[in-house]
Amino acid sequence: MSYKILVLVSEAAKFRLDNHSIIPSALHREGHDVHIGDIDTLCLHDNVVVVDRVQLNEEYLTGHDFPALSESYASAEDFDLVWVLTGTHPEALADSFQLLWLLNRRVPFVNDASALFYLNSKITLGAAVPAEHLPSSYVSNDFEYLTELVESDENRTWVLKPTNEGCGAGVYFVNKNERNRPALLQAATGNAVPRYEMYSRNIIGLSKRYTAVQEYIPNVRSNEKRVIIAGDVPVCGFRRFHFDNDDRANVTLGTKFEGLTLTPEEDAFVRDLGKRMMDLGIFYSGIDMAYPYIMEFNLVNPGGLNYSFRATGVDQSSETVNAVLAALRTAGKIS
Repeated sequence: MSYKILVLVSEAAKFRLDNHSIIPSALHREGHDVHIGDIDTLCLHDNVVVVDRVQLNEEYLTGHDFPALSESYASAEDFDLVWVLTGTHPEALADSFQLLWLLNRRVPFVNDASALFYLNSKITLGAAVPAEHLPSSYVSNDFEYLTELVESDENRTWVLKPTNEGCGAGVYFVNKNERNRPALLQAATGNAVPRYEMYSRNIIGLSKRYTAVQEYIPNVRSNEKRVIIAGDVPVCGFRRFHFDNDDRANVTLGTKFEGLTLTPEEDAFVRDLGKRMMDLGIFYSGIDMAYPYIMEFNLVNPGGLNYSFRATGVDQSSETVNAVLAALRTAGKIS
């Protein structure tokens, strides 16, 4: 069965080897009527959600020019399915997700708009992941509280992460003996004390910022994996390797990687987690795992298909989109 599918991306000068080119091309290759829309052009015209879009007539590969969006203010509602593969500018976040939520009331999404908004964060991991598979974690904007937490045990190391960032941005590793610990904790929570001293809160308003503080998992350096889940199937992914002088393993920072291999225990766990995610409206995701722990979800535009292909030379995009569509049919989301 073929579907008419709208894929929402961010317009760029050229396609890269990432989900923006891989997934629409795979859907087209599998016989679907695929349209690409620019998420930043979503509008509401006389109670109809519209978008600038273009029909896909060929597979787009790395280096191809981004197509001209030939249909301006075209309906985003005359589709069987919408696949959101990008976020939007922070200044437009609330408006964008409200438009997506309204559109999702009228058209099925691969990942529900409300789930993308609420679950694509370090704050909400516990909604899907059983507690025994989460590192000890705290989310706070209280510098003093987090200082006491880190100082409470000199044998524990903690990872500071912005609650809603990615690609290794603003990630710090701290423990009681780290000389830069106060500065790092202060920066992670918004530098409220120095900013209030310099400008006063009456002038600049609230400076406190939330940060996620997650206990460091020792085996993450030897067994960190990005797993792409389509429905409840771990279709592909890659294993990450760390720099000797950096505890971050984001491949966007240049770390090495190889193809994904899961143990039977890991495979069973990921499939169970995929079922939990589908119950929450997520049918395509990337998870960061150092079994038995989950560190993060990646729900909007998870890298994995591209790095799996680079590592193995095998294109698994058709298998992936077919698994997503099959799961959506089984769940009754699409006919």
